[in-house]
Amino acid sequence: MQDTTMAILTLYGVLSVALFALWMKHKSVLRQREKMAFKLGSMKGNLSKTSESLDLLSRGVDTILSDSPEVHYLLGVHRSLESAESLLFNQGIPVSNSEACAIASHAAKSLLEHYPEPGIEHGEKPISGLKPLTKRLSAILTEAEMKAEDVELSAGEHRRLGELFHLVNRYDWAEDCFQRANDLNPEDESSLRALSSIQRENGDLEALDRTLERLLAITPDDVSVLEEQTLLLDGREDDRISRNRKRLDALGISSEASQEQSELSQIAQRARESIDGEKSLSGQPLSANRLVERAAKQLLIGEISAATESVEKAIEYDTNFGQAWALKARLLAAGKGGTKDALKCIRRAHALGEYTVVMESEILENDGRTDAAIEVLDEHLTKTPGDAEARGKLSQIWLSKGATESSKRTLDDAPEESWDSATMHVMKGRLSLVESENIRDETGRLDPLPIIDALVSFEKAIQIDRESGLAWLGRARALRYQGSFDEAEVALVRARRLIPDHPSIPLEEAQLSLEVGDLEQANALSLEATTILNNNPTVPFIRGIISARLGRIEEAKNFFTTALQIDPDHSRARLNRSSAALLCDDLSMALDDANRLVESRPNHELARLRRSEILMNQGDWAAAQEELGNLLQMNPNHSMGLVHLGTCMIARGRSEQAEKPLNKAIEENPELSEARYQRGLLYLDFGRSDEALSDFEGAVNSDPQHIDAMLRIAAILHEEGDPEKAASAWRRVLDVDPQHRLSRRRLEECRDRMVVGRETTLPKD
Repeated sequence: MQDTTMAILTLYGVLSVALFALWMKHKSVLRQREKMAFKLGSMKGNLSKTSESLDLLSRGVDTILSDSPEVHYLLGVHRSLESAESLLFNQGIPVSNSEACAIASHAAKSLLEHYPEPGIEHGEKPISGLKPLTKRLSAILTEAEMKAEDVELSAGEHRRLGELFHLVNRYDWAEDCFQRANDLNPEDESSLRALSSIQRENGDLEALDRTLERLLAITPDDVSVLEEQTLLLDGREDDRISRNRKRLDALGISSEASQEQSELSQIAQRARESIDGEKSLSGQPLSANRLVERAAKQLLIGEISAATESVEKAIEYDTNFGQAWALKARLLAAGKGGTKDALKCIRRAHALGEYTVVMESEILENDGRTDAAIEVLDEHLTKTPGDAEARGKLSQIWLSKGATESSKRTLDDAPEESWDSATMHVMKGRLSLVESENIRDETGRLDPLPIIDALVSFEKAIQIDRESGLAWLGRARALRYQGSFDEAEVALVRARRLIPDHPSIPLEEAQLSLEVGDLEQANALSLEATTILNNNPTVPFIRGIISARLGRIEEAKNFFTTALQIDPDHSRARLNRSSAALLCDDLSMALDDANRLVESRPNHELARLRRSEILMNQGDWAAAQEELGNLLQMNPNHSMGLVHLGTCMIARGRSEQAEKPLNKAIEENPELSEARYQRGLLYLDFGRSDEALSDFEGAVNSDPQHIDAMLRIAAILHEEGDPEKAASAWRRVLDVDPQHRLSRRRLEECRDRMVVGRETTLPKD
């Protein structure tokens, strides 16, 4: 019993202890819950305050940036850069090169979205906040060890990114981006200009020289670039110096150095002389090279004797100096009777390794030995067919002989590499012009297709060598044939500056002045050409045209005769002499010239038309009509031919048949006053006065100086008995010819009739 009681008491004790332990634990949990609730409440209050602060900050930022939303959008760029940094550096996982490039490209593009192209073109400054983001991008790219070529952007995007880097003074990255932009788009001028500015600031003159040369390839006439590169190269032996100065002269810009540039040039010259040792302090003589250089300059300014003396000294100094022998040959050839000795010097120079074949051919050609010149060039081209200068010279000699096919064949046989020379393209253009002129001589019309071919050839020559005066001269002539007189004048000014002593310059200028109607200038230039070209038929031909336009027909006829004495096959001179002789009533000469033209050039439409006009003036209407029939077979729509055919039919009593060709002529050319005048005469013969009057008025509207049509109008109105209208018509005639006696007499008659008419209408007492 006692054991049972003790067990129960023990159990109660254990349970009491357990309950007490649980109660104490419960109390502890309650205290902890109260503490946690207190902490959570405090945290909630802190979070609420933080949220309120962030909301206030956000609303403040929105308010401040409300007028500058573009700055607000830069937050997206910031996030892009954050993402790029995280992906490239902070995720702890290596990134492949392609992935890294894609990440960097995305970040760069997000930045460029806020630096658009239109803003750049209008000179707008980048938005605020873009510069620090640009600095951050450059830091990312630098840390990633990337280059501009790793960022996958277009040429324009690279240029814009380079401009941003330039703005924040990250010159290395700016230069790299501009270089990449130029690699992607070599024609992008702005990227090269930006690149040159950085190279200029960094003092990298070699790189600047290369950039300026690439700029000149895009804009060859940029004066500032030409002047800067010339100054940059001053003191060096570089052909680009003379090229740039020649180009500046051609643009009408003085290439004379300023005082500062002259001082730099003198310093460079003294330095070069010191380095080269060409002249020692002890007064030793100049080297053969310098003597030849001095002789060449003396030759350019016309000091022949001084140049000869310098060359002789050079040969004494070094008998194996080929340039001295070549220059001596040129000097000997310039004098009388020196051809033989000049050829000996040429052969000596050739044996010493000098290029002499073109010079030898010129000496032979000037001596009248054209066949020998051709033989020399042919032999040379057999060995070196790719020599463009020799091939161009051979083509030019064939052309001067009139052998157009041989000249063309010489160019056609050229290998592909020869066409990198401006000389070849100039000759091709000249041959195209000759083809067009031959077609004009045969038909009286210029064919536009060869002229277009010529322009293309001259343009290619200018692209290869912008200082080719012959290319500019040929371009001027082709443009004149096209009627582009303003452009032709620009090209001609360029040609004169490049080759001022070329004999064809004043001749081409005279023809251009003639085309634009400046007869005084054309006459002055033709006189200048006369002093240079003594035996050129074009000179008297131009002077004949000038005299004809000034109304001095007899003088014009004499000039055309002079041109034909020089060149009996000058078709334009013969055609114009025929016209002048017709106006001078020298019908025999006029018909002889027209017959000769028709026989030698049966497809020449103007020659046949002129012959028909002369036959009409002689009263040989049947022969004139037959000639007009031949003309209209060649060109059924020849408006003047149709008019003359109608005139012949009327004169031969076939008025009924004349209306058809006259109607067709008016249909082809409604502004042709002569067609309406002749049809008016036809209607007058038919007794259809109203229709005749309408045609005569149409003729006067087309040609306000058509006095014959005015006389017909006045006569019709006079006969109709309307003195006021008739008087007005007679006054129009007198406005054109104040000395016209019939008109003055008829006007007086009209006035008398009007006075009588007024007296009869007065009331009587």
